[in-house]
Amino acid sequence: MKVITADIGNTNIVIASFENDTKEMQERLETRSKWTLPSMTAALRKCLLKNRISADEIDGSILSSVVPELSSTLAQALEAITGKPVMIMNPTLSSGIGTGRYDEATLGSDRIVDMAAAAAFYKGPAAIWDLGTATTLSVIDRNHEFIGGMISAGVQLSLTALAEHTSQLPQLSPEATDSLLGTDTVANMISGSVASTGIMIDGTAGRLSRMPDLEGIKFIITGGLGQLVLPWINRDVIYDPDLQLKGMLTIYRKNCS
Repeated sequence: MKVITADIGNTNIVIASFENDTKEMQERLETRSKWTLPSMTAALRKCLLKNRISADEIDGSILSSVVPELSSTLAQALEAITGKPVMIMNPTLSSGIGTGRYDEATLGSDRIVDMAAAAAFYKGPAAIWDLGTATTLSVIDRNHEFIGGMISAGVQLSLTALAEHTSQLPQLSPEATDSLLGTDTVANMISGSVASTGIMIDGTAGRLSRMPDLEGIKFIITGGLGQLVLPWINRDVIYDPDLQLKGMLTIYRKNCS
């Protein structure tokens, strides 16, 4: 079965293709409000052509989005290319995750997808940190119930906020660092965003590991900036940059019949 997964994030749109469990393609488009149906359709066709994937081979597609204003455009583009209805992430889809303890009206589909992948591929209990525009933590117990989490400013967002809300601090992009204490302004900002995020994750993981209902908990890191913070986490973690895509594939399979 060949499935297209489309993930609209605040910064990027990630388009991937899976043949059974094997990822064949992954492409990124910029998340921007000016996408039209013709331009989105053309961009998707270009992605498929570049990777030598024929639209006739595609059995279906699933879309997850945290940018609702782009969802319809991308869904229509996928349907125009594949000739098949697009499965759109929503609370009625079976994910294998119990969300009864959380206000489902405010729960982002990206977090459900992360948890679905963690449950399917790594079992529970698990804590999943997704490092994107925001850094989210989602925790599931051994019964795959979502018991709660955290949302904090992402690494890039923290750097951007410092530059935009101060008069002298520069605009920076995240980068790896091995220095806890910087010796100039740039190094201080990088350490304060990259290293501190890793240290925050490490400290939170330590507290979670001592919770009686989470014995044997696994710690999972995903998201585009996840790799930068790994050196600052002093415990065993799983780094899976494809967790979102795997979660979407999992949910598609649970609901495609």
